[in-house]
Amino acid sequence: MKTLDYQQKRAQWILVAVLVCLGVLLRIGAQDYPNISPVAGLALFAGYVLRSRLLAIAVPLAVLTFSDLYFGGYTPMVMVSVYALLALPVLAGIPLKNLHRNKNSRSWTVLSLGFSSLLFSILFFLGTNLAVWASTTYYSRDIVGLVDCYNAALPFFRHTVIGDLLFVSVFFGGYALCHAWLASRLKQLASQ
Repeated sequence: MKTLDYQQKRAQWILVAVLVCLGVLLRIGAQDYPNISPVAGLALFAGYVLRSRLLAIAVPLAVLTFSDLYFGGYTPMVMVSVYALLALPVLAGIPLKNLHRNKNSRSWTVLSLGFSSLLFSILFFLGTNLAVWASTTYYSRDIVGLVDCYNAALPFFRHTVIGDLLFVSVFFGGYALCHAWLASRLKQLASQ
């Protein structure tokens, strides 16, 4: 029993390392496309596939930390809001997994993934731009300045939504394809 537990933990750590490396490479690779990033999609996916919430939260935080070594830092308040809001999708992973386990609600899983992706894009937009408004002198410290800040960020919001939906589709779609291929392969081996 201990061996199986060790092997499962080892597999989880390997998966974390693979997701972090993939996330860093994709984030750096997408740098020419503002706000198109794999981090929110990876956070949602990590929350779905990893058993430990702590490990799942470590995935987006590690991706951000390592890739920010390449990009450089930015305003501390904005940085804290980015890290917190991109770790938040991890929390939706377990309810999505529970929904997916129910065979009658598989189509709802796809809708839930899309809804979750959109919801976290909106939260990211609202939270990070509030932090930009509060921590910089670009905008006046009144409701007009806040509205100006959100208005200036609208083109980036579109990219955030596109990126989040794209990467959620890639990660979950790839996972579903691998899972289906593995299941069919095991079925073939069992019938031999």
